[in-house]
Amino acid sequence: MTEKTVTAAIVTYNRLELLKESLAAILAQTKYLSHVIIVNNMSTDGTTEYLDSLNDERIVVYHATENLGGAGGFNQAVRLFGEQLQDDFVWLMDDDTIPESDALSHLVAFTLDHPEVGFVNSQVRWGSIDGNPSWMNVTAPRAFTWQRYLMDTEEPAVEVVNSTFVSVMFSREMVAMVGLPQKEYFIWGDDMEYTNRIADIKRGYMVMNSIAVHKSKENTKPGDIVAEKDDSRLWRYNYEYRNRVLTARRISKKEMIKVVLVAIVRDWRKTLLKKEVSFRGKKLGVILRGLWRGLFFKPAIEYAAGLKTVKTQSLRDAEMDLLD
Repeated sequence: MTEKTVTAAIVTYNRLELLKESLAAILAQTKYLSHVIIVNNMSTDGTTEYLDSLNDERIVVYHATENLGGAGGFNQAVRLFGEQLQDDFVWLMDDDTIPESDALSHLVAFTLDHPEVGFVNSQVRWGSIDGNPSWMNVTAPRAFTWQRYLMDTEEPAVEVVNSTFVSVMFSREMVAMVGLPQKEYFIWGDDMEYTNRIADIKRGYMVMNSIAVHKSKENTKPGDIVAEKDDSRLWRYNYEYRNRVLTARRISKKEMIKVVLVAIVRDWRKTLLKKEVSFRGKKLGVILRGLWRGLFFKPAIEYAAGLKTVKTQSLRDAEMDLLD
């Protein structure tokens, strides 16, 4: 059998030193790596000049001419993978993701042993290889016993319902079926929505011996507006709540109603009543505006040129048929 090939893809913005570290770790992978796409999202810190100085035919650089946001950057990366390259898999990550040298080989090996898999992701640790789990990248499980697998396990993988774009890999076949990441999300939630789309056709797994380090500034829970202390970040939560509603709506009307109710009963109520909440008034408005926008947010799903196939019946529909 011909060895499978993988395109790694990084979206970067003004984190040159981390980008260099991430790129070095990717190029040090022991097997399967064929290309590295780097989407430079209008960096102003010397990233453009650094990327233009590279002389490695494996590297494909895309300099954005407008602010694509993280979601638009990953949309462009997967588009380039589908339209310009012929590798079997694409492996996505942020510019502060540092995979271990065998991280990719473990992802591919598990996928080849389990052809029913839709996507695979690494176990992500924060700050260093010995660090705690990176809470923003802890994937949603399909079982309630998943915690015991995090640090020490003989199980090869844990089934998950979705994943972040921090060391996640899926096939060209899946891109053809589900299309591209939703660029209109701009930031936050595009990874969950996209891997939900994949998991509706084939299941996703966290491969336990594939390890990546996420060197984010803080090890925080994603989308926690109540605890947010930085006024300059509040605009992001407008996208967070809008995007949550669409992601849920694409699952079911019931899921959408649940997401809206949780946002109001938990987030809005906590913001209103909890003591010492920063920027209380702004946050209350952000939550309501984001949810309202989400009800009318209906962007179309795009496909890479020449890469579109009819998807198989959804697993969700198949499960419902069994219940009928």
